[in-house]
Amino acid sequence: MKLGWNNTLSVREPLIALVSLILIGGFLITNVSSYYVSKNSLREAIIDNELPLTSNNIYSEIQRDLLRPVFVSSLMANDTLVKDWLVDGEQDLEKITRYLAEIRRNYNVFTSFLVSERTGNYYHFTGLSQVVSEEDPRDAWYFRVRDMPEPFELNVDFNAEQGDTLTIFINHKVEGYDGKLIAVVGVGLKFGTVANIVGRYKENYGRHIYFVNDDGDILVRSEGAPVAEDNIRSAAGISAVAPAILEVDQGFFEYERDGESMLVSSRHIPELGWRVIVEQQESEALASIRESLIINTLVGLVVIAMTILIVSYTVNRFHSRLETMASRDKLTGVGNRSMFDLTLEQALQRYRRDELTFSVILMDIDHFKRINDTLGHLEGDRVIQNVVQVIREAMRESDVLCRWGGDELIVLAHNCSLENAVQLAEKTRKSIETASFAVYLDGEPATLSGGVTEVRAGDNADDLIRRADEALYQAKQEGRNCIRPV
Repeated sequence: MKLGWNNTLSVREPLIALVSLILIGGFLITNVSSYYVSKNSLREAIIDNELPLTSNNIYSEIQRDLLRPVFVSSLMANDTLVKDWLVDGEQDLEKITRYLAEIRRNYNVFTSFLVSERTGNYYHFTGLSQVVSEEDPRDAWYFRVRDMPEPFELNVDFNAEQGDTLTIFINHKVEGYDGKLIAVVGVGLKFGTVANIVGRYKENYGRHIYFVNDDGDILVRSEGAPVAEDNIRSAAGISAVAPAILEVDQGFFEYERDGESMLVSSRHIPELGWRVIVEQQESEALASIRESLIINTLVGLVVIAMTILIVSYTVNRFHSRLETMASRDKLTGVGNRSMFDLTLEQALQRYRRDELTFSVILMDIDHFKRINDTLGHLEGDRVIQNVVQVIREAMRESDVLCRWGGDELIVLAHNCSLENAVQLAEKTRKSIETASFAVYLDGEPATLSGGVTEVRAGDNADDLIRRADEALYQAKQEGRNCIRPV
């Protein structure tokens, strides 16, 4: 058996060289080169053509789907029937109600309305609804529109007249024949209608769509869109390019989010005061070339078949190495918490079977935070490493030392009674106190506190750790730099 192991070791390096040669010759030449050429070509096509074309197509569809209500509100604002009715003193309620109802029906909008500047009356397609007032916060939209310089606005708000449904309102000023404001008219779309439009865009183009205003607020987004925040200025990843997106009328951008490269094209829609953002994950965009990669991989499978037997000789060695990495603390080189948990369970099983006693010592460095705060974290790491070294020298060969967490260290002392474990811990404590590797800025040396407990009948792992932790807490309460058994 020993000879076979030596033979395995003797051929390890040639095997690695042979595997590398086959993989490089079989895959790099056939797969990697063709894949990256295709990837770069497709990426350029997406950036230069596909994303901009998608945003242009969406812009065209918006003119059909969303700008129509804008034109309807403009038509209402310039309708002489509306102006004459207002100038004549709003005498015939049925006439304006029928007009608003016909607008709603003929143009298939969710709501239609008119608010008179002279009376404050809010006329709805169902009749006179209310009188707007500056005292009512829900009427603030009217006074904002009245005072704004633009002729119209788009506003997302709750529709009190129709069950507080979230609605996109197109509010348009109406000026009399003398050029003075006499009313505000408009129509509204259900917010869900716009969401359906965005869903159709995503289905048609296979990309995520966002509508944002000039402040960066995301008004509508496609289902499953990766940017879930409310504003692109504060959203992870895209916030890096948000200022540039909001500054230009049209452009291409790229950002990283959750380790993925995202490709973005944006276009300003001046009629709405919004921007349409078309986003695609680069890995998804390049999915089409995976078919060619699969074809190349089939060729490579012939090469892989030649290497399977060779690779199998080295799997066990790599597996063993990974287990070692998973059970060791990177900073100190001693076992980590997972390793200690496993060791403790094994010790408990031996105790239950053979009554082989053992003790647990839980220690931590006193006022360790002061080291980090005053001397820096690198110095703190050095102190922990030196403390571990001192404990290693004080411990017996059979004892298991692990890093429990932060500046806490834990020892499982096999075949060790409580009395002997206390002596072992006290020896360690004195060694730390007299060492010169850590001194606070006030000249005081770093010290160690510890709690010690011995296994008892009926104990489980949690019982032992809890008692050791209670003993450590007692040592801290009694002035630190001491060992307390329990």
